[in-house]
Amino acid sequence: MATGFYTNPIYLEHDTGNHPENADRLRAIDKHLRYSGLLNELEMRPGCTAELKEIQLLHSKKYIDSIREAAELGRGILGTPDCIISPGTFGAALHAVGAVLDSVVQVADNKLDNAFCAIRPPGHHAEHDAAMGFCFLNNVAIAAEFLQKNFGYQRILIFDFDVHHGNGTQHLFEKSEKVLYASTHQDPRTCYPGTGFAHETGFGSGKGFTLNFPLPPGTTDDRYLEFFQNKIIPQFEDYKPDFILLSAGFDGHTRDPLAMLDLTENCYHEITKQMRTLAEKFASGRLVSLLEGGYDLEALALSVEAHIQALLH
Repeated sequence: MATGFYTNPIYLEHDTGNHPENADRLRAIDKHLRYSGLLNELEMRPGCTAELKEIQLLHSKKYIDSIREAAELGRGILGTPDCIISPGTFGAALHAVGAVLDSVVQVADNKLDNAFCAIRPPGHHAEHDAAMGFCFLNNVAIAAEFLQKNFGYQRILIFDFDVHHGNGTQHLFEKSEKVLYASTHQDPRTCYPGTGFAHETGFGSGKGFTLNFPLPPGTTDDRYLEFFQNKIIPQFEDYKPDFILLSAGFDGHTRDPLAMLDLTENCYHEITKQMRTLAEKFASGRLVSLLEGGYDLEALALSVEAHIQALLH
């Protein structure tokens, strides 16, 4: 078996111009991984387009139709200026979900050891019926719901290490005990979207299945990894996940223009290594990672390389 690498030219058709979340992000990743030779070690997969019934696991039909209509009519934005939309956006978003779903099936069926999905648009800010923060469809949340419904997994861990809190993912699962959503992110008092305080721990039967770990601006690799090893990993081990999904945002990098953490690609390598060890211990290695943020092209490419190296080795 091998580590799967999912990407597709259709993601470049989501045209956002010179917006920070633009097609050059995937071009930079592809160029760097080809130059490094790392692509030769991966199982390349093109993915596929998700079916509407799969999107409707977590998004309303009315909302899905609004994305399609906005794209077809060339409206330019959907709901907020953060969410630039083009004629190719709807197709790219459907395919991004489809690639993630295909990857979790391949990993669940033991046809891949694990996988990384280099997709866009990203997804963790997308709510049930609203686009937010460059996101239209919540890729990782749909994958978790799909794994529950189709494979019967009952202890899914979503670990989101994007510098911005994944409000959409949290809200979609904050009443569920079948998904543990955990997020490290910059202190919401200083960073978009202003959610993800430590006291946000879920509701009803989902109480305690949301874990938020806000980090002060200026957090370095050493400070992050000490906290991660001593405070976060033990809670993951107590949960004993049967499938792990990573919302892999690399915008906590010290070079990133949209936030104020001081992490490096070395930190992302260590995070990934420990999450892979956790997957091997409790989930027979079942782990799928998908791209969220990361807006300095060089830092993004280096971080993805470090992340994939840890998935491979």
